[in-house]
Parts: sequence; structure tokens; C-alpha cells
Amino acid sequence: MKKTRRFLCLLLTLVLALSLCVIPAAAADDQTRSDDPVVFVHGLFGWGQRDKIFRIMPYWGMTTGSLPDYLATQGYETYAASVGPLSSAWDRACELYAQLVGARTDYGVKHAQDFGHERYGIDYETPLFDGWGTERAVNLVGHSFGGATTRLFLEILTNGCPEEVAAAKAAGVEPSPFFLGGKGGWVHSLTAIAAPHNGTTFIEANSDFTKLAADLTTAAAKALGLSSLKGVYDFQLDQFGIRKDDNETFAQALDRVLRSDFLSHNDNAFLDLTIDKSLEINKGIEIQPNVYYFSYAGDQTSTDPLTGNHYPTVSVIPSNGMCALMMPGSVNMGKYYDKYTAGGICIDQSWLPNDGLVNTVSALYPTTTDKNTTECLKRDGTQGWVNYDGYSDITFRPGIWYVMPVTRADHMQFVGGIANKSVIETHLFYRNLMDDIYSTYGSVQPTETPFPFTDVPESRWSYPYIKELYDAGVVSGTSATTFEPTAVVTRAQFVTMLAGLQGADVSAYTSGKFSDVPANAWYAPYVNWAADNGVVYGISDTEFAPDAEITRQDMAVMLYRYAGQFGIQLGTGNPAITFTDEADIAGYALPAVEALQRAGVISGMPDGSFRPRDTATREQACVMLCLL
Repeated sequence: MKKTRRFLCLLLTLVLALSLCVIPAAAADDQTRSDDPVVFVHGLFGWGQRDKIFRIMPYWGMTTGSLPDYLATQGYETYAASVGPLSSAWDRACELYAQLVGARTDYGVKHAQDFGHERYGIDYETPLFDGWGTERAVNLVGHSFGGATTRLFLEILTNGCPEEVAAAKAAGVEPSPFFLGGKGGWVHSLTAIAAPHNGTTFIEANSDFTKLAADLTTAAAKALGLSSLKGVYDFQLDQFGIRKDDNETFAQALDRVLRSDFLSHNDNAFLDLTIDKSLEINKGIEIQPNVYYFSYAGDQTSTDPLTGNHYPTVSVIPSNGMCALMMPGSVNMGKYYDKYTAGGICIDQSWLPNDGLVNTVSALYPTTTDKNTTECLKRDGTQGWVNYDGYSDITFRPGIWYVMPVTRADHMQFVGGIANKSVIETHLFYRNLMDDIYSTYGSVQPTETPFPFTDVPESRWSYPYIKELYDAGVVSGTSATTFEPTAVVTRAQFVTMLAGLQGADVSAYTSGKFSDVPANAWYAPYVNWAADNGVVYGISDTEFAPDAEITRQDMAVMLYRYAGQFGIQLGTGNPAITFTDEADIAGYALPAVEALQRAGVISGMPDGSFRPRDTATREQACVMLCLL
């Protein structure tokens, strides 16, 4: 069963991509933070913590390991909601409410009648966290279609739905409390990441593929909805009858489900992602004056100087370019302009930049459109968005979208995706995101810390790697102003770097098995953490040699074990090479060296050798950590 589930996990990840893919700084003092948690809401084809697949490959973090687990080490309380992977924004919003309060999903009397499905769906027996609405508010973070889901959710939560209340009254039943409104204070902030606020041209520019993907995933939903794997990855289409009832045989359920046609109900994500439908939804959503809004857009394309079209960025380093699986769709989006939607919306050249699935211009902020004018307005008619440079010391205000600088990333790299932006970049992105969210509670807005190391000028080849790790709180210097980039790294120092990369709380690791690691040594908790988590085994059962200079092959082994223990998926995009001195690489280290070379973390020396027993410098160690 484990092999089956792992295969399913990888298959679903592939479908997702094809379908639209030295001493660490201390964690911030959580006493200054509100105890309002963050709830992540996934996009199309995504999954949350309710799905067992999340334990194998979390949607939030994907190939870089679990983001909720990492953020917990930084003092943040987070949850990953599970909403229908193919469902409409309305249905997903209702499911999100049911999860947060711990209730049976109520899609509304009128909505159920209008779209021909059942009023009730999955019963969430316990709330996602305690105290929502009575003691605590929530900070919503939505990726991709999760952004549309959270915006509609907030609108209904705040202003309710009078049509649903009237329909329930006419039917002589009670409406869901969700549709009564008056709960806008239950949400503190809303963050949208690579969200198609105004739809995406992917649907029309890749119409044949979109139809095929819709048909295939609908078939998969029917199959999984009746199988024992429903709890592994749940399409959550129970309201459409895609489930097995207790009073029917499997054969009866199969016959009924196969005859159902989910897409014909016009209550699905594929329709809601079109530009016309997205703008129709937008017209019913107001910017709430008490909520803080943040928006992140991505662009992983480059302009062709001859045609003006946009093409996917290609790089020998996978994390610096677009995932190959997204490139065909991106190419079509990058040349799709001078077109009109069925509703009369003009698609001009501003729609060409994209992240592989979503147009950059659509991910900036939600708009309301009247044919030829595009605006994002607040209730009073003033502009509802501002550009923010991402680092200036400002005080965020509620009731306005803060549009962050466009990130050089494809659609899935925002969540540590198929070709990730490296562990450190993913962690740093979410640390900064969390800092912005929690700065709105009245604590001091974080400011950019000046780079202090005078011996690492910007002209030095290793500067960007060392600065990235320093900014992320992974490494510090050998003094207040020096880093000593050419100094050799010891085994204890490198283990400490790995603990910093993981954001590990090592305070509980006061003792360990190595006799040469004194309990009072500065590195003891880091070495003990690494040993307890299977990152290091020592040079013997009782010795670690903490002060010994680390060899290149031992560094590779530690990195390889660290990746395996913390769910980091190593890529295989680089062609395998045979180092000229492969015979000198120890047997225990060869698998690690080979795997890291295929992943692009190590590349060897200019003469084709690896030099496994050579030592590594502090700056070389930083490069390897950044490329992981």
C-alpha cells in the first residue's frame, strides 16, 4: 500500500503540473505575535492536511519539505485546509467555512437548486483550530485558485448571501450561519500567491489541452471517489453523488457514478478560472476595510525582441527557469493577445508575461471591468491597491491591496514545486510573508538588516549565496563584521548550518551518543539534533570528530541524508556524469554524490574530478546549501 500511495502522489503531482507544476539566527520572539493562526488554501488539483497524500508530499512545501512543519519551528501556528480540487470557488468557500467551524458543508438551498447538486457535502467533525470567531481570527493564505476561494469566502462571511437566506426561509429550513454574514472580523488578513484574480488565458490559449485535462481528472475523480484511496487524495465531489452510499453495493455505486456528468453542472473550477467568469465573481466582492491584503505575482518568461511574444525562461539550473512541464502552455499564453473573450474583454499584450499557468497581470490584484476599463476600487471609489517594494519600513493599512514586487518564479515554485526555488529560497519567501502578516498586529515593521561582512564584497562570486543565507537567518559570521569565506568548515560547523537551514529548535538536544561532543560545547545541541534525526552517524559509534575539517564527500553525505529525512525531493534534471576520480569516492558516499550531481547541487572541479577527500570552505558550503 505504501508503494501504491507514493506512486499516486507522484502521479497526482505530475497531473497538477500538466493541467494548467554556521550559527543560525534565533527565531522571532513569538510573545510579540498575535495567536491568530494562518490557514493555507490550495489551488486547482491541490490537497491539504486532511488528505493522506499530504504526509507523503505536502502541497505546501512540496519538494522542499513541509512548510507547516518548518514554520512551526519559527513559532508560527499554521494549518492546511482541504477543499475540492476541481470544485467552484463557491463550493470551496463553503467547504472552507465548514472546516473552520467543524460542521457539515452546506452549499446553500438556492445554489444547490441552481446547479443541480445536493445541498450538503462532507461533514468536518472537528474545527481546524479552536476559538475561531470567539477568541481568534484567521490569516488566510491562498495559492492559485485558493486566492479566488479566500476572497469569495471573505465576502460571504462579511456580507452574507440574502438570496440563500430567502431560499432557506421559503423552503422552511434554517440557512447556514455562513450565509448570514456579519463575521468580517473573523478574518485578519488575506494573502494571495500567484492567484488568477481576473482569470487566466491558459484556458483559451490551451483549449484542447484544458478540455482533455478536465475530462481525465473528472474520470480520476470518479474512480478515486469509489476506491479505498479516497482518503489519500479526495476530490470532494460528494455533493455531485461521486461517492459510495452505505445502502448500495459497489456495483450500484459504480453504475450511478459513471452515468453522472460533473462538468455539465457548470459549477467547477475550470469555468471559474475563465476571464469572463472571474470578472463576474469579482463584481460581487468588496475590499473589506478591516482586512489586510497582500498579493504576490510571478513571471518566469522573457520577451522575444523580434516578435514581442513572451517565452518561458530556460536555465541550466532548474530552479532558475520554468519547469519543463509548464513550458508548452506558457508558450501559448505568451503569444495570445489581440483577442476578445466571449464577454467582450480585450486581451492585450499586458497579458503576455506569465508564470506558466497564470498571467502576471491577473495575479497583481482583482479588478472589476466594464469592457475597456480595468480598475480595482475601494468602497469609496478610490484606488484599491498600491505597489510595495517589499522592504521599506512602512506601516501596513487595512482595506487596500499591497502588491509585492513580481517574483521570478513559475507557478509551482511558489510552494516549493516540481522544479523548486531551493529550500532556502522557499523558506525565506514564507518567513518574509509571515513577517509582513504579523507586523500588522502592531509590532514594529521588520526592516532590512544591512549585510555586515566587510570581507564579502558584492563583487565576490560567493556574495549572493552568503547574503541569501544570512538574510534567511541560516548563517552568521565569525565576528560582527567578518565571515571568513575561505576558512575551512569543520564537521560541527556544517551540521550547525544544516540545523539553521531546517530552522530546528535544538534546545531539547542536551545530550547525545558521541563521547567527543561535550554537553557544554556550543555545537553539542546541533550535533545531537543531527544524530537523532539520522543526518549524521559519526566516524564511529561513539565519535563524531566535531573539530575535524569536513571533506567534500562527507558534506555530500550529510546533505543527502538531510534531504531524505526532511522530505526534500532531489531533482534529476542534470545528466549523470562520471567523475574522473570516482574510484576515490568512498562507497558510503557514492550514492550521495551521484544524487546531488543529478540534482545540480554539486558539479565537481573544472578538470572533471570531484576530489572527495578535499576540504570545503565556508563559502563553498553556502553555495551547496543554496542549491539544495
